[in-house]
Amino acid sequence: MLNRFAVAVLAMAVLSWSFSADAQFTYSFSDAAQSTIDYSTPSVMPKRACAALQTGAGARDVAITSAATVAAANGVPQHCRVRGVIAPEIGFEVDLPAMWNARFYMFGNGGLAGERPDEPPRVVVRNDALRHNFVVAQTNAGHDDRRELTSFVIDPQKLTDYAYRAVHLTVLEAKRIARIYYDHRPAHAYWDGCSTGGRQGLIEAQRFPADFDGIVIVAPLLNVVDTQILGMWLGRALDEGKFTLAKIKTVADALYKKCDALDGTVDGVIDDPRKCNFDPARDVKQCTAAHSDAECLTPNETDALHKIYGGVVSNGKPYFFGYIKGPEAVGQGVPNMPPTSGWNGWMIPINHGPFAGKPLQVAFALPQLVADHPAPGLSYRNYDFNKGPSQGVKIRALINATDPDLVAYRKHGGKLLHFHGWADPALTPLMSIDYYQKAKAASGANAGDFYRLFMVPGMFHCRGGVGTDHFDTITNLIDWVETGKAPDRIEARRIVAGKVTRSRPLCPYPQVANYNGTGNTDDAANFTCGAEM
Repeated sequence: MLNRFAVAVLAMAVLSWSFSADAQFTYSFSDAAQSTIDYSTPSVMPKRACAALQTGAGARDVAITSAATVAAANGVPQHCRVRGVIAPEIGFEVDLPAMWNARFYMFGNGGLAGERPDEPPRVVVRNDALRHNFVVAQTNAGHDDRRELTSFVIDPQKLTDYAYRAVHLTVLEAKRIARIYYDHRPAHAYWDGCSTGGRQGLIEAQRFPADFDGIVIVAPLLNVVDTQILGMWLGRALDEGKFTLAKIKTVADALYKKCDALDGTVDGVIDDPRKCNFDPARDVKQCTAAHSDAECLTPNETDALHKIYGGVVSNGKPYFFGYIKGPEAVGQGVPNMPPTSGWNGWMIPINHGPFAGKPLQVAFALPQLVADHPAPGLSYRNYDFNKGPSQGVKIRALINATDPDLVAYRKHGGKLLHFHGWADPALTPLMSIDYYQKAKAASGANAGDFYRLFMVPGMFHCRGGVGTDHFDTITNLIDWVETGKAPDRIEARRIVAGKVTRSRPLCPYPQVANYNGTGNTDDAANFTCGAEM
């Protein structure tokens, strides 16, 4: 939701949609040295002064607010930083290195966006790209989350900017600025985003196929409206079962005891949770509310889990996917923070900040994102799951990235790399698989020539978890775009305290990593991508 990035706001709220800079993936360019091309080598120099961009580059409805040279520091080369505003409030930044590799890189937002370019997680991503001599662009998606964390959704223009307009217009203006500064057009353009950033990238491929030659999407929030409806559904379920970390540990222990070995190795990872026939009513000790403790589930808690895993029901029929089994376990989360359950924050309430006392899944179930004309006072407590899903036709068309038609993007020559963690506690990975299958069917023969999905066992939202979450998506994308060689296997690593503790191959869906039967199961060399054995 996530490219890909890091800041501690609170233990797991750092993954929240509100603190959207965190819904990013932080390992782009980490394998640049292994690229089949030397994409970091610069070849283009500026043709005008940086300061001249403040008066000479702004297009109509664009105000350039600053253009200043930033000195080289900490491996980041000298660059020209341009900031501006596209009417009405689309803030953007473009960073142009003193020596350019002739490539354009833009990274996405998380959740409800509204970030500033100098927030620490965004600085990390920007600087990583600059170290490889890319022109780098970013946007706040049309609002400032310090003033309008959620309220921007009631403004039709700001909602439109958030939905798609801000990214597209920033792309056009950033490329325009680069062309003026260097007197040279970008040879290739790349997008990198997780969560909302994934949705933004997918909308670019669907609606503006000429903007990017290569797009990375990780855990995309592609079906916003039904995800919000699922949030309403979870609100009801979590009112029944108010889980604690101790209680969820009991669930996780029983779940992994039952399903860890299904993939042939007992390694603390469930490779494909769809095969896990875990039933909390059968596999966890039951107790009454009057005699409840951390070692058992009450009837309400068991019922809540069934609803969370089962998904939304409308008019007596399954309507939208439930949440996957697996993120209940304790895994790596925010860098420099203790490991915690993937449910912490998402399903278990956070205890401070703007959403204190609410699980994030419930806090972000916004009425304006489930209905075209939400009734006053609409909330998860009174939402009608039978009638409600049909009342959001316009908002779906505006904000969802569910259109499976990628034919124009394919004709443009674009490549799309899609990743999703199998243990994502924020956005169900089943949503990604469903979209991939529909897009593949709509794209005709050999869809793998331009679009590939890689599922990541054990990864939480955008990063972290119990699996191998360190892998370089952007280098694989660049190699595919510029050499024509599609990735058939991507090596991922689990890193704890700075040391690689496990490596595994990621395989293009529906292939999986099969253990060869001998050797260390923590070594990717002992696994082969292929049909499930």
